[in-house]
Amino acid sequence: MSLNQFGIRMRITVGLAAILLLAVLSAANSLYQNISIKYEAGEVATSWIPAIDNLGRMKAYLSDHYTATSDRLAIQGNLDATGFQRITSESSTNLAKATEIYAATLLTYSDENAAQGDAEKALYADYQAKRDAYFKLAKDGAQAVEEAMGDDNVLLLVRQQYSSNMPEAFKKAHAAMDAILQFNLKGTAEAATAVADKVSAAEITMLVSLVVSLLVGGALVWLIPRSVIDPVKQAVAIAQSIAEGDLTHRVKVQGKDELGQLLSSLDRMQTQLVEVVSNVRSGSESVATASAEIAQGNHDLSARTEQQ
Repeated sequence: MSLNQFGIRMRITVGLAAILLLAVLSAANSLYQNISIKYEAGEVATSWIPAIDNLGRMKAYLSDHYTATSDRLAIQGNLDATGFQRITSESSTNLAKATEIYAATLLTYSDENAAQGDAEKALYADYQAKRDAYFKLAKDGAQAVEEAMGDDNVLLLVRQQYSSNMPEAFKKAHAAMDAILQFNLKGTAEAATAVADKVSAAEITMLVSLVVSLLVGGALVWLIPRSVIDPVKQAVAIAQSIAEGDLTHRVKVQGKDELGQLLSSLDRMQTQLVEVVSNVRSGSESVATASAEIAQGNHDLSARTEQQ
């Protein structure tokens, strides 16, 4: 369908609206991509990285508690009850606070990544269970040592019993904590990869949008002026030929827009001028014939007058 079937105003309006729509869609897509990137980057900055940093401190607090407990339960231990109580109390308190901080950084999972959320919750529950088992064993061992003070034989048996059980309990709690750390490291890497992928996708989308905008805009910039200029040139050529007295130039009318109507009017005007000229020419010929007849009649009359 030719563009000349539509009015000039409509063509210009539609062309500008199309370019504006492409610009709005491109901007909207860029905004959406930026929001998505910002969300992923925010998860890394506010959840994954703080969780990893906090897990490092949690492991340190657990290790401090285990070191003090092992020294207290060791046969050749040098840590007295006061020092043991101070170190283990500080370590337990700090670990509890760090655990609360980690619990607060747990990701808010959507339906799409619910499996990831379930996995983290399972790891966290496993850590809590093994941590509590370790603390119970450490507390019972310390209490048994205190109760056995003064009886070297009983004290030796207590220390041997708990010294053989404590390392395994600590390893399990530490391993559970390390599993959470590995989970967060993996999540951080995946989130960073997702951010990089979204940035790449945003760049590709922006390039595609730019190319489409250039193609559509270029086509409109070429088609719309051409659809106006060509009929105008034709109208100018027709007007010039009429002004020069050439009424044989045929008008080729295409479209129903304002310029098509102008060409159609010029065509009708040229047709009317041809009829007028034809009528004038016919009238002139009639006048010439009548004049010739009158002249001939006068000549005949003059001749008859001379004869008489």
